[in-house]
Amino acid sequence: MLCWFVVFAVIIFKCLAARVELDWNVGYVFGARDGYTYRRAIGVNGKLPFPSVHVMQGDALVINVHNSLDVPTSIHTHGLFNNGTNYYDGPDMVTQCGIPPGENFTYVFETKDQFGTFWVHGHTRHQEADGFHTPLIIHSRKQPVIDYDEELTMTFEDWYTTEFYVRQEYIESLEDARTLVPNYPRALINGYDGNNTAPITFVPKRRYRLRIICMSVNNWFKFRIPGHKMTVIEADGVESMPLEVDGLSMGPGQRYSVIVTAHKSDEFNYLYNVTSYSPVLLRDAGFKPLVYTGLVKYRDGAPVKTIPAPSDEHLVWPEETAMQVADKQTRLPADRRIELTVNKFIDKHHVLLNALSSSLYKPVLVPTLYTALSMGDLAKNSSVYGPQTNAYVLKHLEVVEIVINNPIGDDHTFHFHGHNVQVIETGPYGNSSTDNRKPVAHQQSELWPMWRDTVQVRAYGFIRVRFRADNPGVWFLHCHLTVHMYNGLAVVFVEAPDVLQQRQSVPEAMVEMCKRQGILTQGNGAGNQGFDLSGLPPAIYLPS
Repeated sequence: MLCWFVVFAVIIFKCLAARVELDWNVGYVFGARDGYTYRRAIGVNGKLPFPSVHVMQGDALVINVHNSLDVPTSIHTHGLFNNGTNYYDGPDMVTQCGIPPGENFTYVFETKDQFGTFWVHGHTRHQEADGFHTPLIIHSRKQPVIDYDEELTMTFEDWYTTEFYVRQEYIESLEDARTLVPNYPRALINGYDGNNTAPITFVPKRRYRLRIICMSVNNWFKFRIPGHKMTVIEADGVESMPLEVDGLSMGPGQRYSVIVTAHKSDEFNYLYNVTSYSPVLLRDAGFKPLVYTGLVKYRDGAPVKTIPAPSDEHLVWPEETAMQVADKQTRLPADRRIELTVNKFIDKHHVLLNALSSSLYKPVLVPTLYTALSMGDLAKNSSVYGPQTNAYVLKHLEVVEIVINNPIGDDHTFHFHGHNVQVIETGPYGNSSTDNRKPVAHQQSELWPMWRDTVQVRAYGFIRVRFRADNPGVWFLHCHLTVHMYNGLAVVFVEAPDVLQQRQSVPEAMVEMCKRQGILTQGNGAGNQGFDLSGLPPAIYLPS
């Protein structure tokens, strides 16, 4: 009887699935998003911010992209697995060639059984840093962990006075980058100046789900509603066991859902607090955090009740090891361990460069996915991808344990494309006393470790995570601080290339799109056969 019920449920689920189609004209827009600086940015259909995307679990999301920029573009659905359609994942020269200026391309994203809080952003030339991003909400077809009456989405961004590539090219043009005056960004809340954001409206006794998305470039954000408790029920599109906290601390790319119950009376209004800060600039340049407040409105004209603010050390924040997954999955036993260490060095112009391996990640001449599909049995040898890719080849269905060590004074968030990872352990690594930092606490995960796609690695700390290699493809792992990713803080996982070759082939439209740009679509990282990598620019290795 149970078998028939499961089959019937699957049939109903598939019948309910829809095809949601959007037309996106990606182009330049102009405005003063932060209320101060008028500048060029990237929007969709002439708007910035542009509308959030809402679909149901099981739906197919179809995005017809027209590129009105003067450079290539691509999009990434941050957190979606794209299982079976690796070529739609988005990162330029990893899984595709960018969409050329003036051309069209259609992405088809199958949500399958995923649901929760995600976002869509550009993944060519770091265009997400210039406004090309929006929330992606996949609504569940099942009962939530905690019932609620209404849901709201809040987004946090840091916003700079100049475009990303303008800043980077200026830094690289300096004879001595130490002369650079640091540029501290302002914060945007829900796409607008953080000081002029519309109120959150609460109705007494109602229960609200707040979906919080950190779409920032480099800054961390803290969010609280003093006088109200929050209960975390989701992180990065994965349901969690309810966890009561005082606030959220989020790095670039991370998302949470929290339940907040409104007070019984509308006697008072309240203020929420959003703090934007860069751990690096706090230390190196002495910038203070920027604090924004917004109204939580229960009633027009009601007085605002001021709640004393205790220090952060006395508040409860959602530590990744303290969270537990709602489906109660226990730790996976590891078959293999890969240890990665964050490194940085200064070039001759005193420009900071980053690496997650022995060399900086740099794109090669053939999209890495195309190499994995065209090199036959040699695709199982990491050398064919070129040393610039920092490629690791994984076996099908093996459980991989990744340890990321961070012996330097910068905090990071790392995003795993194509997978969620099980957070097993965090702790200290390196000598934090050199920066007068408090050592990272050593913490083991609970009985049912939390899964998520974007994890924090604190300065002088490490994180240990696990995942099963059940999604054949080429998947990026990179720091989600845009400047660190630009500087080379990334590796590539080539997952089960033998299985990949049997199951997937790149759509002809994508191959032709590469050819029109003069980009090679077969061969090793240099477009040659075998291990002949001649023609690749030299890899940049860390000083020994």
